Formats: sequence, C-alpha cells, structure tokens
Amino acid sequence: MQSFIDWLPELLPNEQYYIALLARKKYNLESSLTTDKNQMKRVTATKDRIIQKIRQMECQVGSYTTHTKDNDPILQDNLCIYITPNPRDLVKASLVLMKDIADRLISKDTNYNPQSMALNAIQITTSRKIYFDIDLDFSRGQDFRDYDINSFKNDLSALINIDCATLIRTNGGLHCLIELESIAKEYQKNWHRNISQMNCAFYTVTMNSDNIIPIPGCVQGKDFSPYFLDSPLQF
Repeated sequence: MQSFIDWLPELLPNEQYYIALLARKKYNLESSLTTDKNQMKRVTATKDRIIQKIRQMECQVGSYTTHTKDNDPILQDNLCIYITPNPRDLVKASLVLMKDIADRLISKDTNYNPQSMALNAIQITTSRKIYFDIDLDFSRGQDFRDYDINSFKNDLSALINIDCATLIRTNGGLHCLIELESIAKEYQKNWHRNISQMNCAFYTVTMNSDNIIPIPGCVQGKDFSPYFLDSPLQF
C-alpha cells in the first residue's frame, strides 16, 4: 500500500484524494445485498493521511448493515475500498456545492443533505487528469492466467508506448493507468480510439477515463488484495 501511495501524484494545496468503502454483491453472491454497489463510507485525504483514513474504516462486523428488513451485517467478503488516482479540486468542488445548494433553495427544496452533496461535488471535480483509467475484465474471471495478461500487454504495446502504462492486478481483472503526459508523440492522436477498439477473446476493455480504482495493499472481496502487476512504468 505504501508503494502505491508513493506512486500517487503529489498534491497541490487545493487538492485531496477521494476514498470510498463499498460493499459489492459480486464478491459474495450469497450475501443479502440487493444491489452490486453499496456505499458504506467515503472521505477525502492528503497522501500522508490515506493509511490513517483507511484504518479508521476498520470496525467490528455488523457496524455496516444491509438495507433489508433484517439489517443483515455487511460481510468482510463483500468489501472493497477505492480511491481516485487523479486528485480532486476542493476549490472547484466548493463552487459546485454553492451552486447546487443555491438551486435547491431557489426551488424551495429542503429535502437534501449538504454533507452528501459536498462529497458528491468533490467526487466529480477533477483537479488534474494525470491518469486515464482502462478497466479490463478477463473472460476466465478470477481464473485468468499469465497468458491472458501477456496477451493484453502485447496488444497494448502495438498501440502506445508501454512505459506510460501502470498495471494494477485486481479481483478478476486489471486496471491499466495511462500517464497522459508520458504518451509518445506518435501515439497522441490515435491511442484512445485504438485502445477502445481492442477486441480479444481473452478480455474486454472499458475506457473509464477518470474513475475510482481499488487500492493496492487493501481489501477487495474475499482473500484478495490488489497489487502492482509489475514495477510501475516497467514491463
């Protein structure tokens, strides 16, 4: 986890990272969750406080419950913690929040939660788009092999300079983070279109752009922790 935090961009005074603890149905299909993505807690943090913020989310089983009539406890097997690899802009988020609240007041809508609105604003206000997130799902699911990963690497190397990519192994797939400023000149015009059109029997590609990703070194479902597939920016 510390290696991942060191890899994250250094923050400017107006920036923080957005972190969210989610319960995912897909990691434990036998759980009583009714939807796949259930938000448990979300916070913001500077780099030096990310681990502390995560530790504050460690709590007794049963502290989080489902929305079913029995209020079943959320199980460890369903949990995953995410972060935005691109910093969020607190100043820009403040302006978005002010407008959202003003619009509510003008329309005489009093049914809102300003704390939730503030976190929503922070989540959507990117400060600098440093990384482009590509999400890969493998057709074998959690049983995918090194061969599947190498197939993607080989395909990717024909479309972009490979040294601008960092791969994070996740529960059932990969996140490929493209450092935009490191894309070689000859690929800058066509890399996005070419990668979005990648077609292979072993994997499917989703161009997430600016999105949350599972935190390496932390929990992602049952008995799995995401990790750098190789040293960052090296293959």
